[in-house]
Amino acid sequence: MSEHVHNRLAVVRAERKVSRQALAEAVGAHYQTIGYIERGQYNPSLDLALRIATYFRLPVEALFSLEPFRPLTDEVYGAGSGRGGADATAHTGRSTG
Repeated sequence: MSEHVHNRLAVVRAERKVSRQALAEAVGAHYQTIGYIERGQYNPSLDLALRIATYFRLPVEALFSLEPFRPLTDEVYGAGSGRGGADATAHTGRSTG
């Protein structure tokens, strides 16, 4: 049975301003395949996942995972960022309320 592969391909592609067509041509895939991967409708082969990671100069695990990714804001700013309360107290030393 095939497991669902989670990915951040759409986020990275948008951040780098790369079209599906341009990425597809660079990695030797069809642009619709890129869309299917982004939407979780198709799991890339190991070969394709590695070619995509190489194209973006990222480790493959930065783009693909068997576990859901945490939201980027949690990874960059810490879990619960932007909610005030205890997190704001920990960062400023003062209460927000």
